[in-house]
This record gives sequence, C-alpha cells and structure tokens, in this order.
Amino acid sequence: MCKVLDNSLYIKERKKYLKISQCVTSFNALYNKNNIIQDDIFCVLENYAARHDMPLELLRYPIGDAELCACTFIRQGRMFVMINSAIPLSKQIFAAAHELYHIYCYCEEKDFALLQFGSILESGVIEDEAKELEDMEANAFAALLLAPRDRLEEQSDVYNLSYKEVSVQLILKIMDIFAISYKAAVLRLFEEEKIDKKTARNLLQIDRDEINKQMEVTGKAVRWQEIPRNLIRFGSLLEKMYDLEQRERVRDERLNSDKARLKEIEKMLGKPARQRRWR
Repeated sequence: MCKVLDNSLYIKERKKYLKISQCVTSFNALYNKNNIIQDDIFCVLENYAARHDMPLELLRYPIGDAELCACTFIRQGRMFVMINSAIPLSKQIFAAAHELYHIYCYCEEKDFALLQFGSILESGVIEDEAKELEDMEANAFAALLLAPRDRLEEQSDVYNLSYKEVSVQLILKIMDIFAISYKAAVLRLFEEEKIDKKTARNLLQIDRDEINKQMEVTGKAVRWQEIPRNLIRFGSLLEKMYDLEQRERVRDERLNSDKARLKEIEKMLGKPARQRRWR
C-alpha cells in the first residue's frame, strides 16, 4: 500500500495536483456548496450531467467481477455510467467520484477521450496505484471532492481531532465522516500537511487485518464497508416505463412483457455470479 504515496499526483505532479484542487473548489461552489457528499455522490453526478444538458443513465447493479468497479461510455449522445454494486459502498462512492472527473473533463475541457474510448475503472487503480496520469488526476479529484480541505478543517474542530499522534482509530474516524477508504484518508491528511511523510508511510504499512479488526471493535466506518444487498438501478428505465403506462402510450401486453423481462433480469442479477446463466 506504500506505493500509493509515491505514485500519488501530489508527489509526482504537484502543479497538476494544485490545478485539480482548484477545479474541485470551483466544482463544489457550483454543484455541492458545503455538504459532505458521502453517498450523495450519485445525486451530484446526475445533477452535474443535468446542468450540462447531458442525457445520463446511471446504472448500479452487481456483476461477478470484483475487479471492475465502474465504467463510463457515450452512445448516440447519451452518457452511461455503470457502478458495480457488488463492491463495498465506500468503493462505489469513490468510483462514482472518479468517473465524475472523466465526465468533468469531457464537459469542461472538451476532452473527447471519453467519447472515443470510454472509461473502465479497475479495483487496482483505487486500492493500489494508478499508473496512467489521467487516473492519478481522477483519484486526486475524487479524494478532494469527498474530503475537501474546508470540511476536513471543520470536522477536525467539531470532533476535536489532534494530529500530533495519529492512530488507526483517528484514520477510521476520518473514513467514517467522509465515506472514503483508509488509503484515501491517509493521503488526504498528508496532502493537507496534518501528518508528515514518515507518519503516512507508517500508517500505510499497517496490516489490513489489523485495520479491519479495529474497525470491527470500534464500529467506525463499518457502514461504508458494507455491500448493499440486491442494489439494482436501471437508470431512468423504470421512470420511463411508468410514464408510458400513465399516458397509455404502450399496449398492456407489451408493457407486461417488458416488466416480466425486467423482473427476470433483476432476479438473475441478484444471484451469485456462479449461478448466473446469461442468454
């Protein structure tokens, strides 16, 4: 886990990091204000797309590959963002914030890489290290958005947090407040100079089992490590089906058939991956 420190944007590309930080400040002023985002990130993402007149379908459903966290692509002028709901909630939140950066670049900077190639976010990019510069930027954007400087200062004051001797339990408290991972919490404290590089390295070297044990004992951040059961969202599909039903724009036979097929898909997605039979 120590590699994430040396390979962070803050260390490798400080000027770029400062630019991303300014982007996040501007973004928050327009689309979030002073809220601590946590799992509202999905609403923030949808609102950002709506404010830019970008048709968006936010899909959240479990897939059998824990390494795939999210993907984004554009087809026929409509943007699709898929979040794997079979991973811990904190990772879903970070993945959504990471993908939001790619969408931000597409909308604000006219970076058409998303249109040409799409975006695929693998678990290693979040948990271990990002190798591509754009992924480093997206990780920095996500962490700054979820745990911005002003809110970090505010909550440190609210909870009377001292950074003279930083323990795992203090990191768990930051995780609990901002719904971010252990790694992201340590990095944010290092970036804001709450802890020095040696302390950050020592914290990142602590065994995951020990972190999980202290999380279980204290109960801190546990809610963000849970995997929501049977969380399935098909974007605006159900809303559109309801609208058609109310307007009586589709024959009952067709509507009932589509509902039945949707239930079948939901049931199939709710099964463990090894039990699925795709057609």
